[in-house]
Amino acid sequence: MPAFLAFGRKHLTYVAALAVAIFLGGVIEESWAGNPVTFDSVLFFVVVGVTLGSIYAVAAAGLVVTYTTSGIFNFAQGAIGMMMAFVYWEFKVHLGIQTLLAVVLTVVIVAPLVGAIIERAFRPLANASLVAQLVATIGLMLFFIGLASILWNPDTPRSVGTFFGTDGFNVGQTFVPWYRLITIIGGLGIAVLLRFVLFNTRLGIGMRAVVDNRELAALNGARPARMSMVSWALGSSMAALAGIFLAEELSALSVQTLTLLIVDAFAAAIIGRLRSLPWTYVGGIVIGLALSFQENFLSWAGRWSTASTAIPTIILFLALLFLPQARIEGRRSRLELAPRVPRIRTAAGGMVVLFVGVVVAAGLLDRPDVRRLALALATAFIMLSLVPLTGWAGQISLAQITFAGAGAFAFAEWGPQLGTTGGLVVAALFAVPFGLLMVLPALRLQGLYLALASLAFARMAEFVFFDQPEVFGPGAKRIRSLRLFGFDFGKPFSVFGLHFGQDVGTLFFITVAFGGIGVFVVWLRRGVFGRRLIAMRDSPAACATFGVNLIATKVMVFAVSAAIAGFAGALYGVVLGSAGTMDFQMLPGLAIPLLLVVGGVGVVSGALLGGFFFQAFTWLTEIFPGVTILTYWMRVGPGAAGVGIAYRPEGIIPSVGEDLRRRRSKPPPAPAPTPAPAVPAGEPSAVPAPGASR
Repeated sequence: MPAFLAFGRKHLTYVAALAVAIFLGGVIEESWAGNPVTFDSVLFFVVVGVTLGSIYAVAAAGLVVTYTTSGIFNFAQGAIGMMMAFVYWEFKVHLGIQTLLAVVLTVVIVAPLVGAIIERAFRPLANASLVAQLVATIGLMLFFIGLASILWNPDTPRSVGTFFGTDGFNVGQTFVPWYRLITIIGGLGIAVLLRFVLFNTRLGIGMRAVVDNRELAALNGARPARMSMVSWALGSSMAALAGIFLAEELSALSVQTLTLLIVDAFAAAIIGRLRSLPWTYVGGIVIGLALSFQENFLSWAGRWSTASTAIPTIILFLALLFLPQARIEGRRSRLELAPRVPRIRTAAGGMVVLFVGVVVAAGLLDRPDVRRLALALATAFIMLSLVPLTGWAGQISLAQITFAGAGAFAFAEWGPQLGTTGGLVVAALFAVPFGLLMVLPALRLQGLYLALASLAFARMAEFVFFDQPEVFGPGAKRIRSLRLFGFDFGKPFSVFGLHFGQDVGTLFFITVAFGGIGVFVVWLRRGVFGRRLIAMRDSPAACATFGVNLIATKVMVFAVSAAIAGFAGALYGVVLGSAGTMDFQMLPGLAIPLLLVVGGVGVVSGALLGGFFFQAFTWLTEIFPGVTILTYWMRVGPGAAGVGIAYRPEGIIPSVGEDLRRRRSKPPPAPAPTPAPAVPAGEPSAVPAPGASR
């Protein structure tokens, strides 16, 4: 088996790429619209494709600049572009400012200011772990999405119009609007200008030197703080320009649409390998041409009606697969704290305390609050699957929501025939192949590239799997309540004279299941497998030197993580009562790794705290419906918590535990010396002089 896995490390990548190519070919053949291929149709396809490609190239160029000069991959690039598009609308439409002046105010003043503020807030992340850096920028993305929905009502239609309105010129029979020509020229010009600045000016060389070695750059006269701030300001300006260009292509401004479309520019940045601006521009053109081709020559219907949205994500996934294989790192990953591993008895005692607390809460809460508590525990269960994978093994996964969705589907499909026990087992097993699919990029990629591959995987699963009529389709599948030994956990029941209402049994079942799996996870951590995962995270080179099979270890940890997520996803669907594509989308699913890291990615209690945070924002707004600030906090709270990781990279539980241990181990202060009594004048002193004999 190890020899087969070693052989497959390289060849399975090409097999996967071939499989994707065959799949895409079949989809294109099935969806071919039959439109005639003429000079005018090809010219229109090229114009639209290059226009879209220029937009993606501008957004990706800003991403490359930020990463090249600060070392932080900004997941919030799309959200910044979205925010600046709305700011541009505010200037141009709401305030009536002339178009060129509105562009200058947005791109040259507001966007750089926002970038400088972000850099100042994220400055502590320079020495944080990669997980903390990614989660902080994901939190910023979710924060901006929530803030935009507060400032601009999503139900109100908005449009920014286009440069020069509907004017343009003809090339043959093809009409080319001026705004598209401006977009093409602007994208190419920005790529050339940025290339010149970064590689031919003192400012650009200093910006690149700071990320290579901050201290050495400072010794040579560079000012790292200022250089980093300039790079973030420049990246935000690029995001703003891309947001404005994209807003002109859309008929209406949309918070989520603008964000996700600019996120699609990640593929262009990866094609440029996060350092080459010319190849980044080429990558943007590839995405634009692919989107224009499907729009002009394909007709999506039936099972592939939403497949066009996945095109940039598929390009991102393929680009990641064909990156050069990452070298085994010999240095230890940057981790602030190593949380203590509890004993099995201590972990079991903690789970008993949790169950007792849930029993007390169930007796005091009404049914809606019981369901919220059950949903919080089910979410914590999904987060628990990331503890061994990301917390111990260092394999960053943003696709746990996909594994949970696979488990929910399996339980809805086969649970009625197999019963609760069989359905939950099948849910866990059904999610394992999805986890093993993620092993393929994990064999070649690590760190940031693996995180992006899992992001692409989760996004593709929405359209390629969940949207299919055999799975969830356009609707949702109903999920029956838990039944075991003839007992329906969703109905009211009584125990020892205590009466519990509806859904309390489901809450108890989820609590017991979480406790059992939580103790199992602690047992894994204390065993040989757990120590192997920690060693692989700390030094893969040392593991390989001592004969640890890294490939087999990755396969095992992904399988275990996916099985736990599938099991938890089935329980999550039981609480919801039904499951559909909307419940397992990539963008809302980013809150799962985010809040887990906030709680503590390496401990079970961190997953528990993250699950409660996940529901607490909604819970407070429903308990206090008249408090407007809580409604706002519900929208921006998860993102703000993620941004706070910049100041607590280790998470709440490990940092609080470390603070308590330091206080306990700190020796008590020494008592102050008692002053000598005063001696009246004329009397000999009772204290002998130095050197005097007694």
